[in-house]
Amino acid sequence: MHKSLQLLQDFAKRVTGIALTEKPAIDIWQYAESAHEESNPYKRNILQWRRLISSVKDPLETFPGEPVDLIGFVQQTKSPEQFILVRHVIRCCLADTVPLGLPVYTTDAAMFTPNSWLRVQGHFEVQNIQAKPTLVIVPKKIKSISQPKKRYINGVF
Repeated sequence: MHKSLQLLQDFAKRVTGIALTEKPAIDIWQYAESAHEESNPYKRNILQWRRLISSVKDPLETFPGEPVDLIGFVQQTKSPEQFILVRHVIRCCLADTVPLGLPVYTTDAAMFTPNSWLRVQGHFEVQNIQAKPTLVIVPKKIKSISQPKKRYINGVF
């Protein structure tokens, strides 16, 4: 059992006086990967990157050249040279997820089917998107993949 789940069960027992001896109806660890801090840029998921990008004063100066290796699904944009690579993040429970993504800049963007799963390997770069400097992923390799078993990111624990 995961340490955080055990802590919640211990807390619930102290508050209610009832021990939670049964397994939860849905074990979110089966469906969601962790979003703990990750120092290796090749192992970060979309939520970890977004947290890191949000934590610096000038991401346009800090992240160009940083390597990425991400899994997510496609959300098309109005631009034929860009799509958003998205994952759903669990905020509270599986019923309470929000989409979170990073822009991918490629001349082949329009060829990717919405909601199809991809593995994108490349690096961050600054591109002018609608006349505004924007941090985007410029892929070296894009591979179609099956929907992963852990299709969510656990933003709670």
